Amino acid sequence: MTFWFAVAAFLLFAFLTGWVIWQLRPARVLEKRQAALIEGIEKRSASRIGRLVSQEYSDRWGFTREDAVEAVLDVGSQFFTLILTSSDQEMNVDEDWAVIQVRLELSGKPVGPVGNEATRRLNQLEPPFEFTWKKESFLPTSWKLVMIENSGLPDELYGYEPGDIRRALRGE
Repeated sequence: MTFWFAVAAFLLFAFLTGWVIWQLRPARVLEKRQAALIEGIEKRSASRIGRLVSQEYSDRWGFTREDAVEAVLDVGSQFFTLILTSSDQEMNVDEDWAVIQVRLELSGKPVGPVGNEATRRLNQLEPPFEFTWKKESFLPTSWKLVMIENSGLPDELYGYEPGDIRRALRGE
């Protein structure tokens, strides 16, 4: 009886160890992080998005981590419901860096003309979005977003500062 108990305990331990190792592979962790980012954008949750974005975030518009979160919330504020659908996802993982290329389709219920324009422009983009992730420590779950890029987006933002849309709606 004790022998069979020991064998069962060993098999359970081996199964759980294998499962944990499989779940902590960089590709699997990044897949979950990317899905969590998209979900955070859809829910317009600053805390969810902020947890996934690195303090080292920067992009071609000079946005910092806080700016990027604020800009996403700005656009999201123009929708009653916001749905981002990912397709054609490709992942290139190095030791400490990863780039996820994905096509995004925006749908939902826009509040007004800004939401309609955002939907139109995003859905017309030809090149995929590139999400660059960096592993910030030895922990398998320390992947953070350091840049979002899409060459189809304009280089000039014509004076837009993150938060402008929501400030304008509040009459500031």
